[in-house]
Amino acid sequence: MKFFGLNPAADAPPPPAKFASAAAAMLYGSVSFGAVSVAAYAIWAFRWVPGQATMYAAIAVVYLGLGGLALGRLVDAPGAWKRFPALFALAFLAYAIGWCACWFGLRGKYFADYWGAAAGLAAMTALLRSAFGSAESLPRLLAVLFVCHSVGYYAGGELAGAVRGATGRLLWGAGHGLGFGAGLGYVLWRCQRRARKTD
Repeated sequence: MKFFGLNPAADAPPPPAKFASAAAAMLYGSVSFGAVSVAAYAIWAFRWVPGQATMYAAIAVVYLGLGGLALGRLVDAPGAWKRFPALFALAFLAYAIGWCACWFGLRGKYFADYWGAAAGLAAMTALLRSAFGSAESLPRLLAVLFVCHSVGYYAGGELAGAVRGATGRLLWGAGHGLGFGAGLGYVLWRCQRRARKTD
């Protein structure tokens, strides 16, 4: 996926690292994507868009439009803020398609949400890994992203059940975004290790 311009040439000097460690990238990803997720869940929390299909579409638009902008700071390549949002939109779309295929295909039964997360996140991870020309282990990247995403999503769901109402729904969005963002921060940081020539 060289057309995204995020995979540096082998003889190019490594770009300066914006984050010194995976932990720092995870923290940034968690906070920035958490904010995006709260904005997306606000559509549901306050019933700003009528109709289930249009509401889900509006939520997806928020993630597609703002997710890449929020996480672009994690990308070391010069000018990434112009190119990374398109990559993220494609990766998030793949995630959404994988999740929906499992959820609706299994009719919400048989742990459909887990299977949907696994399928969607696998597609997302593979796209991000390919775009950065990374040799990082796909199963390891996926495992971290899946765990972070799941912890955030289900912890947020527990908060929503305890608090209820619009505030509970916003807390669900915050939990989902914090966990998902932490996992994405890890994936993006690890996928750029070769370019940085660091361990």
